Amino acid sequence: MVTMVTGHGPTEKQLQEAVAMVTKELDNAHCVRTGNDVVCDGKSLHAKVVSVTASKSQRHLAAMHRPTPRTIKLSQSAVFLEKVAKSLMNSPDHFTVDQLGQVESRTITGQCDEAPEASEAPAPTSSCEPRWVDDKEFRTANGCANNNMNSLWGSPEQCLKRMLDPQYGNGINEPRTAKNGDSLPNARHVSLVMHEDMRKSSHEISHMLMQFGQFMSHEITMTAAPDEDVSCPCEMGAGDLECFNIPIPENDPDFPGRSCIEFIRSSACPNKGCSMGPRQQFDQVTAFVDASNVYGDSEEDMASLRDSDGFLLKSRPNPPEPTKKELLPEAPEDWGFECEGPANEKCSQAGDTRVNQQPALTSLHTVFMREHNRIAKELSVLNKDNGWGDDRVFFETRKIVGALLQKIAGFFSGYNPTVNPGIYNGFATAAYRFGHSVVQNGFDRYDSDFNSQCPIKLAYSLDNPTYVLDGAEGGPDSIIRGLTTQPRQDADRFMVSGLTKFLFADPPGSDNGIDLAAVNIQRGRDHGLPGYNAWREKCGLPRAPRFRDLAPQISDETTREKLKSLYSHVDDIDLFVGGLSEEAVPGGIVGPTFACLIGMQFQDIRKGDRFWFENTGQFTEEQLEEIKKTSLARILCDNTDGTTHLQPDVFKLPTQPGNERVSCSSLPEMDLNKWKE
Repeated sequence: MVTMVTGHGPTEKQLQEAVAMVTKELDNAHCVRTGNDVVCDGKSLHAKVVSVTASKSQRHLAAMHRPTPRTIKLSQSAVFLEKVAKSLMNSPDHFTVDQLGQVESRTITGQCDEAPEASEAPAPTSSCEPRWVDDKEFRTANGCANNNMNSLWGSPEQCLKRMLDPQYGNGINEPRTAKNGDSLPNARHVSLVMHEDMRKSSHEISHMLMQFGQFMSHEITMTAAPDEDVSCPCEMGAGDLECFNIPIPENDPDFPGRSCIEFIRSSACPNKGCSMGPRQQFDQVTAFVDASNVYGDSEEDMASLRDSDGFLLKSRPNPPEPTKKELLPEAPEDWGFECEGPANEKCSQAGDTRVNQQPALTSLHTVFMREHNRIAKELSVLNKDNGWGDDRVFFETRKIVGALLQKIAGFFSGYNPTVNPGIYNGFATAAYRFGHSVVQNGFDRYDSDFNSQCPIKLAYSLDNPTYVLDGAEGGPDSIIRGLTTQPRQDADRFMVSGLTKFLFADPPGSDNGIDLAAVNIQRGRDHGLPGYNAWREKCGLPRAPRFRDLAPQISDETTREKLKSLYSHVDDIDLFVGGLSEEAVPGGIVGPTFACLIGMQFQDIRKGDRFWFENTGQFTEEQLEEIKKTSLARILCDNTDGTTHLQPDVFKLPTQPGNERVSCSSLPEMDLNKWKE
């Protein structure tokens, strides 16, 4: 085999020796737990450890990023190569990251043989063949074969893309450090200073914007946690490569007596060509707006969601009144996700495993399951004499539901096969998390006449199916009406305590929760995201040499002073923190940096999707016209019990002039006769 060397790169012999040394180290690192003691090769490591079982809050957080068997295997290869690279960098020759990244050798690339034919990234588990039904091509479940030249683009288990090169402390995998070489400020301390609970609700925009945004985030992004056996208790996490626990400052006002917030690093994804280089991370779902959060990201998931009738999605009866619209099906016993309700209240199953995270999200999943079944029943009747079998009805309906999501997300036309639709690391890890700042501390509920019902506290609703199954309070329908009526929080640097103090607290409402803002900050460092200043420059803004130079985008002097008190240099500001601190662009919700990053991401998703609903050949002109006139308001009217009136634009409050509630029957309805053959 050939080793390509720039400068004085490693020889084949040096590569083989480094691989052998790391292999031996791993073989010798076998550890066992005896009682409360952890022993590696007969040496006690942590005599004071009470348990290595992950806390409930950590298990909930990890469950939302549960790795697939394949990402576990691939991550092990990536971590092995990181260890080899560090060994070579620490050798007497002190090889650089650039030198190691140019090595081409089977000694190195052979470490990823679990992904044999992949040139860009690991191949997905399922087949990568186009799907044809009755001589019509439909999307594959995993997005594979969307691009005829690069069939893996946009499919699951691929590395997140980079807009900017990552910045790691050692160039390979250690979290970013400050410009002066010191540690960055404690993420929990940054959260306490920058992301206080100072609530200010919007006068124009409804809470539905937040909820649909989370729904879409889960549609296109999900990083992977390591193997579920990994845990990071505070006593053990500091020395573990996959742990990056957040120390809790002394006299913390919310978490007294606790030493850390446990934090498991995202799984490592092998670099292109299985080369040595900076750590990358996975996106485990399809990058396309393809309704995979409704139908799943694999053939197996999609099959498990299809009803025995063939063309419908599975559901369960609405408990109080069987005549009411159906609920999501119960999750299988072996699904492995925890819900916090009574024993008889089971988790719901949908195309995305995070469906039970909170009741408003579950409710929106319920709406789109119902929308599929509503459309499928009508298409089945319309084409029962035209030879449409169950598969044809199912996949035509799936295509329509995906198009509806795309239409709500925004219009676009112009497929470009050279554009990779994959998700950018900075988008998934920071920019699109702006939505955390617009979440209210609870969810309002309204009956069919829009009389207020008992609200739901966010802190008590996480992974709790009770509220969706509560027929007396209207179940998902009352929650959906609440989302259209309740204002969202302003998009700014402030976040509610339900997210920064009580997230996944055990028990709910206690001081044993997680701070989501601190987690977001730590996640950006975990992923090697450069500082906020670099992203400003990427988006055409001037690099700010001093904190006062941030004023054109961060106009609030108090905010700038807080940043200056936290960070030793303006280049050190974390992207999540700096982006949320900006004033919104005219007519927008976020500041110029996040607007830029979000805009570039959705442009790639649209340009790189051969099946985007407006592209030539996807629908007839008549069908396209029907899709374009449909609104989320109409979808909600059609798929909730008792809703007779809604505002035309449910992302805006009904108090806005021209957006008053109107009869559902007056909202444009999609004419499915255009699909009759």
